[in-house]
Amino acid sequence: MTSRSRRVAVLALVLAACPARREEGSGAQTPQSQPTDDVKPPAAADPSATPTTDAGDEADESAHHVVFADRTSQTYLLLLPGSPTAAPTREALAELVKKKLASAEDEPEVQLLLDLVATEPRPLQGAPDLDVAERNEIRHADLLGLHVALLPIAPPGEDPLVSPDALLDPIATRELSEADRASIPARRNVLVLRAHYRNRYGVRGLRLLQTLVRIVAADRKALIHDPDTGETMDVTAFARRRLQSSLGNVADQVVVVPFPDPRHGKGFVRMSTRGMRRFGSVDLELDGLPRDAAVLEAATQLLQGLAYRMVRAGEYDREGFAVEADDEIELTYADVAQAYASRTERVAHCDGCPERVRLHLVERPAEPYDPIEHVVARVVAPRLLSASPAYDHPAWVRKAIVDLLGVR
Repeated sequence: MTSRSRRVAVLALVLAACPARREEGSGAQTPQSQPTDDVKPPAAADPSATPTTDAGDEADESAHHVVFADRTSQTYLLLLPGSPTAAPTREALAELVKKKLASAEDEPEVQLLLDLVATEPRPLQGAPDLDVAERNEIRHADLLGLHVALLPIAPPGEDPLVSPDALLDPIATRELSEADRASIPARRNVLVLRAHYRNRYGVRGLRLLQTLVRIVAADRKALIHDPDTGETMDVTAFARRRLQSSLGNVADQVVVVPFPDPRHGKGFVRMSTRGMRRFGSVDLELDGLPRDAAVLEAATQLLQGLAYRMVRAGEYDREGFAVEADDEIELTYADVAQAYASRTERVAHCDGCPERVRLHLVERPAEPYDPIEHVVARVVAPRLLSASPAYDHPAWVRKAIVDLLGVR
């Protein structure tokens, strides 16, 4: 078994989420921080890169139908000091919540958090041993349970739960003080908190989980690792970046990572999101980008704005069904600005540009650097244009960035 295969197997024990078209999945690989030209996925991993089309394999129509997960989950790994011998019980977690949120105990969402803490993860709604009433209850519920476990960060004979590279990466640990960063090697145990939920009520399940993580991490003096984005942060940074009920700060939840672009060759970069799994959405990738700092920053803003649109579009249907992304999505400057709502800096306004662009998403084959067991979709022009043999994707990307943000 390869090192990656072993790591996938270990992560599958503690990380579960719902990529598109799957009910359950596993964790995410920590992305590299900088693009390079000497790391290249095998050509077989990208059969859609042909001279006649730049929008994916037209024979695979399903790739053009991007489906949101009907249930998803998010995991946080709390890096603990000392040598704890057992995970906290649900009762202990509930008491801690009541203690720390005593002044708000009567508020509805506090009670919902207590309900989530008390609930073992619910089975899939199609489980054969459920009766009709139980299936309907699960189908319409948005809070589907909490998983709690205490594990060694490096299980005997297995790869570590958290990649050592991620814990040493200056970008992934940028929110830590030098003292906290120096304490990481002594933190040998991980408290796993994973909530299962649906994208409803402003992704309420994720917001409740983040409240619980904040409370427990502060109580245990833990550092918080996000396995989907690869980031590790302290409680203060985690609280500052928590998801707001307005969903106005999606950029605090999702990171955008540069990678080499084998589809378009040397000199081009692709930018990919990490963290969309927590919203039940596919991750997003924009390729065909030149190595220009201003353009790459604008591409990052475009992807964050699109991430915000995807979170809004993916809300679980009131009748209990997952939804499909529109074939053609209109992205506006307002979407980008909203994604950065919690930031003090403003997204630069353009003078005279349309401030909007229409685009299409197409799932691409899995590649070695993708999040584990999670779908990635390319951002391309609407199908009428991107399906044409004459389609020039890098040219369309540059025009899309100019139209949306005015960056040339």
